[in-house]
Amino acid sequence: MNRSHKLTIGLLSTTHLVLDSYSSFLFQLLPILTINLKLTPVSVAWLSPALMISSSLMQPVYGIISDRYLKRSMAVYGPLIAALFFSLLGSATSMPMLFLLVIAGGIGVGAFHPQGAAMVSRAVAGSGMEKHQGLVMSIFSSAGTVGYALGPLIIAAAISLFGIERSWYTVIPGLIIWAVMWRYCPPLEIRPSREDEPRLGEALRRVLTPLTLLYFAVVFRSAVSVSIQTFLPFQLQSGGLTDGERSLVLAGFIFFGGVGGFFGGTLADRFGARRVTLLAMLLAPPLLISALLTPGWSGYLLLMAGGTMLNLPIPISVVMAQRLVGFGASTVSALMMGFAWGAGALMAPLTGELSNTYGFTRALIGVSLLPLVSALLLWLYPEGRHIHSERLAMSHGD
Repeated sequence: MNRSHKLTIGLLSTTHLVLDSYSSFLFQLLPILTINLKLTPVSVAWLSPALMISSSLMQPVYGIISDRYLKRSMAVYGPLIAALFFSLLGSATSMPMLFLLVIAGGIGVGAFHPQGAAMVSRAVAGSGMEKHQGLVMSIFSSAGTVGYALGPLIIAAAISLFGIERSWYTVIPGLIIWAVMWRYCPPLEIRPSREDEPRLGEALRRVLTPLTLLYFAVVFRSAVSVSIQTFLPFQLQSGGLTDGERSLVLAGFIFFGGVGGFFGGTLADRFGARRVTLLAMLLAPPLLISALLTPGWSGYLLLMAGGTMLNLPIPISVVMAQRLVGFGASTVSALMMGFAWGAGALMAPLTGELSNTYGFTRALIGVSLLPLVSALLLWLYPEGRHIHSERLAMSHGD
């Protein structure tokens, strides 16, 4: 891998870290904003889907635009948009204003991800490191997860020092990374197409069955992650934890999820993507349920372990999808990173309703069983060699 490719991967991974730190501000601020704006748990539950729809569910649209026009604008300006609007969350004076800030910030987050993942994928392809694609994508993905983990700590420190009404001070890192990206971000190079290469829609139809199984496995996994991030702060608040203590636990859950994502790619390269993902989905439920039933720091440690298993497959899923479809990297990455994550976030209002009826702990325990559904779907997912031979047959024998 030459110096140019290393710089591209390093720059995009660093930008991913800074960008995703803003997208987790909301979860740390929710208990405070709920009191200040007199919100109910049910109304709060709709903020997560609003964020996920704009930042995740819309990613295939951003990806199609990126694949078609092949510009760098989304990767450069996405972090700036996210920083501007998410840093203003503490200034929200009403629920409609809060919704608008969340949606606008989410657009900035969503715009970056497909193009950023595609740029990293192209850098790997141009460097002769295809055998280590899982590792490189894990670095990119885990950088975002680490940033996501730092977000609660950053906003908690900012409001502790300056007050919630001055949360906009946190815009500074976003402005800096935008300036660096504007100066050094490379273009998304055009990949020459072959005469016998099918259109993207046709290529997706050819692998519809494995892609559908993979997609819904990610959806159910994402539903658990979003529900825990949304309602864990409320559970911790009811347990008497301070703002700082809540931010540490939430950051730990997200951070160790990033650790899982980092090692997930390496394990997938060595033992197989399907096998590693399936095992992680089987281990996540008992760890998460044990964590929710165990008081004190023992429970928090189990929560970190559960987060590690839950998020371990994130980069693996992206690589599995990219290997199913050899081109349209932005669109396919968006399908796994964004659209599936956003669809899973739509479970958050249901978790909010369950919390109203049964309490936060029981609701989260129920949701924590969903990775078993993901495991079943992955068990039905065909082996890699079968998919590869099927794709060859379709492209040469139709």
